[in-house]
Amino acid sequence: MRMAFLLAAALVLGACGESSDKPASETSPATGAEERQATSVRVEAIRRQSVETWLFGEGTARATEREFLSFESPGRIAYVDPDIKEGDRVEKGQLIAYQEKNQPTSADDPGDIIHVAVREARANLNLARNTFQRFETLLEQRSASRQEYDEAKVQFEQADVQYRNALIVADESRIVSPMDGVLARLNIEQGFYFSPQWVQSSSEGLALRTVPVVIIDESTFEVSVDLPSYSFQQIEVGRPVLIEPEQGLSNREGPRRDPADYAIRGEIYAISPSVDPDTRTFKVKIRTTSGETRLQDGSFVTTWIAGPSSKDAVAMPVGAIRFSDNQPFVFIAAENGREVERRDLELGLRGREVYEVRSGVSTGERVVIEGKDGLADGEAIRIIDAAGEEDNADE
Repeated sequence: MRMAFLLAAALVLGACGESSDKPASETSPATGAEERQATSVRVEAIRRQSVETWLFGEGTARATEREFLSFESPGRIAYVDPDIKEGDRVEKGQLIAYQEKNQPTSADDPGDIIHVAVREARANLNLARNTFQRFETLLEQRSASRQEYDEAKVQFEQADVQYRNALIVADESRIVSPMDGVLARLNIEQGFYFSPQWVQSSSEGLALRTVPVVIIDESTFEVSVDLPSYSFQQIEVGRPVLIEPEQGLSNREGPRRDPADYAIRGEIYAISPSVDPDTRTFKVKIRTTSGETRLQDGSFVTTWIAGPSSKDAVAMPVGAIRFSDNQPFVFIAAENGREVERRDLELGLRGREVYEVRSGVSTGERVVIEGKDGLADGEAIRIIDAAGEEDNADE
């Protein structure tokens, strides 16, 4: 037994001696595994640049000048200009339609009309004027009494009032364009009967469908948007605005494209100082300054109002930043490019694609922009380029 125990002990010691003579590379297989398990990442150098912020809003574009025109009294429509249709331009003073009791002054010009009441009142006025002038002359010649003169004067004044009232009635039975513009809606036809009671003004849509004529000026559009109350101090009258006439493509963090690519532009025209207590928003009116031909009256639009900006800020891509318990942080590649360091950040303005960073990193340092998910402080990395090849710049 004793001999067997001594022999076993000798074999164990011999095995230990063989192990201690092996090279270090063979005794530390974990080192090679760590290199093979390094996380592949892409990095980007931190630099200074302008950071511009944008305030998002949505609204409806409406022509700044628009007129809803209607007849003031019921009646049959005797005339609608046959040479105009929706989309045609009209001039200030142009006759569009009139009701019965309006008659052309000549068959050659149906647009030159006179109302029956105006025709009668004008005749009475002319007669009263002539009578008054005759008695005025007779009074000077002492051939008429003062009472006759006064009665003629009163009749002349009454005839003048009746004539003016007739003109008002005539105006109410005609639709004449009050401005140069475009005929946007024509909801009447010649020969049809019309009553003002049919016009529904409870909503803009109903009014557009029931009012006889709508004329707009397409040279300028206005958009009203509601902004949250906390952004009141971030804007001012005259601030530039980008306008997008498409739906379903909005990005609340900023314009979808480079701001220079926007053809439709505007500026803040008015800012309401009052906050809606129900929505906690305030109203901002925007007026276009270019690109009006790309808009339609009543179209839905998205707007981005230029907010505060920083012209020379330490900037970082939005996608590089992660959050833990609302604390923003990033991973910075070490100088040797083989490990990362976690850095907590203090952020400033958020632009369309970048954040302003007020503390935590410096320009020139390399921030991990791809492969950051799952990283930990001090973890080994392998920097690759955009094509997926290893970047050996640091070797």
